[in-house]
Amino acid sequence: MNEDINYEERPMSKEEEEYHNQLEENTRAFNNELPNFIRRFQEDAVKVSYKNDIPAALSCFVILGQIVKDFVQIPNGRSIEDSRVHFCQIQTSGSGKSTLWNFVGPVSTKVFEKINETGTHPLNDKLPDEEGYCSPKQFNLMSTTEYTDAALIGGYEEVMQDVPVVDNEGNPVLDDNGYQKTKKEMGWVRDAGLLEGSGLAHWDEFEYSGIFKQSQNKEQAIVYLNTLMNTLAGESWIISKKLKRGEMMECYCERSILAMTYPPEKLVKVVANKGVLQRMILFIWDVPEFMLDEMRIMQIEKAGIVEEINQPIDEFADEFFEIYELVKDRFNEVGKDPLKTMKFTDTFRQNLMVEYKTMQEFIQDTHPAVRKIASNFTTRLLKILIKMAVLCSIAEARNIKNPSKRFVVTGRNVRQAGNVVRKCYNTLVFWLMKSLKVKEVKRKIGSKTQSPNEKAFIEAITRANKITIKETEGWFSQAEVIKALSHKETGSMVSKTAERLFKTYKKQGLFEVDKLGRSVYLKLKEERK
Repeated sequence: MNEDINYEERPMSKEEEEYHNQLEENTRAFNNELPNFIRRFQEDAVKVSYKNDIPAALSCFVILGQIVKDFVQIPNGRSIEDSRVHFCQIQTSGSGKSTLWNFVGPVSTKVFEKINETGTHPLNDKLPDEEGYCSPKQFNLMSTTEYTDAALIGGYEEVMQDVPVVDNEGNPVLDDNGYQKTKKEMGWVRDAGLLEGSGLAHWDEFEYSGIFKQSQNKEQAIVYLNTLMNTLAGESWIISKKLKRGEMMECYCERSILAMTYPPEKLVKVVANKGVLQRMILFIWDVPEFMLDEMRIMQIEKAGIVEEINQPIDEFADEFFEIYELVKDRFNEVGKDPLKTMKFTDTFRQNLMVEYKTMQEFIQDTHPAVRKIASNFTTRLLKILIKMAVLCSIAEARNIKNPSKRFVVTGRNVRQAGNVVRKCYNTLVFWLMKSLKVKEVKRKIGSKTQSPNEKAFIEAITRANKITIKETEGWFSQAEVIKALSHKETGSMVSKTAERLFKTYKKQGLFEVDKLGRSVYLKLKEERK
């Protein structure tokens, strides 16, 4: 950096510093838990997309789940899931979503090219050619801002084509050289839509998909997205549409969704009511202004400096392909039965139960409206957690020397995946709490109706020691109130929940707030005593 330019850094507030330190601590713990391959992918991705550790890791999971989907099926009693993970990053504008894609997109493109070049991927039995031969599936990226039926699922196009000439008995008519004669005729040819095929369906501006802003034209797109996320173990994933001419168009989409958007209006309503988002793993981050400021400063520091990006892109593409080949070999070893590719331990199921209970405990003290919406995600998040645990096992397979211990899903793999899923679940809950601006069913101040949490909060205030500030009696220490709320003998709630409630009730006007130095004090309003 030019030494003649002197930047005067703005000091962080106490709240900013706490937020920053907590973020750094969470990031370190998060990184240490991940499989080595995913962690390294993440570390290189955040070099171009500052602080986006979790979205970077999730992007890696999306690619992994897509390239092994034909080799791996995950049993769950009488149902079967495929390995695909669908991810939506909902994040403040200017916080690195597009720059992350500038890394993820080229990596996935190169991986797909390598797979296509082998020509040995399982055949696409849904689309045989005119002579009945099937070719290996093709992988590519799909990005679009069009959401019409014709664009997404395709249709039939009338074109001039060569038609074989036959006699009255249906026998081919040959020319003087012995070749079958053809003639030009108008005919209808199947024209596949953008969704068809394997690879990624990427939206950089998912807010325009129709999920957040409904329109008659885009409502059908939601149906298509829901359908493509159905398990590939069956026929329910095939998108069908009856065209105007009466024929049925079927779109064979086996893609994984990787979508990005800023937090649009009515996000809470969409999250609560639209099944599309509930079937994806969401990462919702309202990036603080000071963090955006840090990101901008980093951009300034990199301005005019050339850094090699192609090398890590090529290296990760090679590693993804190595994993792909290893899983394919395993698939062939078990008789090409995708249900036998992975093995599952007892600790796998035990740790799943732990993760489930952790999610339930996290929302037990939240507002009923928040708890209801979050609960809608729980079942599907468990399915995603299982898939990601499987992918963690796959990511580690190359580094396991003993072949018999490869492709075994353990409790540790669940913990690795759980670390990611839990953080995404937490961001969802916090966003709901913030966005709903919970006011206990919007009751007015002065209402005698109290929630159990509010009642516990008021009781805790009454147990705290009163002090006098500014010649006014009836003030209480915030620290003492939170301590009273979270006291082990009362069994009321954990301290983090107490702190969260304090912020919620502060916004609702439950009490007045004042400071003496760094100490925070509160006073219950007369009408709420």
